[in-house]
Amino acid sequence: MDLTTSLYEHAVPDSIYPVAYSGPRLNAEQKNTFLSQMLSTIDISALGSLYYHQLRQHVSLIHLNLSASGRKLSYGRNPGDNDENCAFSLPLKGHASDIRRHHIRYTFSTPPSREERQCVGELHVLFANQFANALEFDRLKELATKDALTCLGNRTAFNESCLKLASKAFRHDDIFGLLVIDLDNFKRVNDTFGHQEGDLVLQAVADEIRSVLRSEDEPFRIGGDEFCCLLDCQDKDALQKVAARLHHQFAQNVLLTRHRISCSIGGTTYRNGDDIQSLFQRADKAMYQVKASGKNAYLAA
Repeated sequence: MDLTTSLYEHAVPDSIYPVAYSGPRLNAEQKNTFLSQMLSTIDISALGSLYYHQLRQHVSLIHLNLSASGRKLSYGRNPGDNDENCAFSLPLKGHASDIRRHHIRYTFSTPPSREERQCVGELHVLFANQFANALEFDRLKELATKDALTCLGNRTAFNESCLKLASKAFRHDDIFGLLVIDLDNFKRVNDTFGHQEGDLVLQAVADEIRSVLRSEDEPFRIGGDEFCCLLDCQDKDALQKVAARLHHQFAQNVLLTRHRISCSIGGTTYRNGDDIQSLFQRADKAMYQVKASGKNAYLAA
């Protein structure tokens, strides 16, 4: 991916520039220091924050907006309508056609001078290379933690998210919930109609789970026809309500009802001393109790 750019890719008359910026020009040592800072992280959000604070040491920047690959990253105070004349964008790719899709927008407290633009242009090129690395790292990480069929998180993603929530719960005495969901009668679909139809069922299940959860909740497919959800909730009553909504959604789905697909659900909330294994085993055991007692129900552990 070519993320190089030229500061003067779009010609601008000299007359629009204000009086020259009085700040120091960047020397080799400053550029090396800046580059070292950029290489210190591969996380996209942290990299953007670092870039914003580094730029503010050299120019009168008040807002930095990165828009790339659908991400919304914004730093500093939100600019107003009057700040439009104090802003410009630089593309992350070398073609002007990409400027709306992959660019960084810089907003200043006053119209930037030629020297400020030059300074930003030099640092922009250095930042762009590391930003490309961060985007690629993020893409590969997403591939490694996402189930390809349903686009839900996989078991690796579940372990990472559960560990974070458990650590937060331990430090701040927060409670979160876990639902373990196993499909009823799914094997019959694969055996009778084939795996292609089975895949459609799994995708429909994933859609119904997503439709029930809030933005702060996380759904996962952890293998075969087994799913789970990490929920931002404080008690078992909230878990029961989510489980009831899941059963309702399954019963309303045409494809799932055609194949008599329902779900057995076990749930639990975090307890002091829990780790991923103890939390999951408790909910999983409750789910298997539902299976043994007739399926298509919910049990709290």
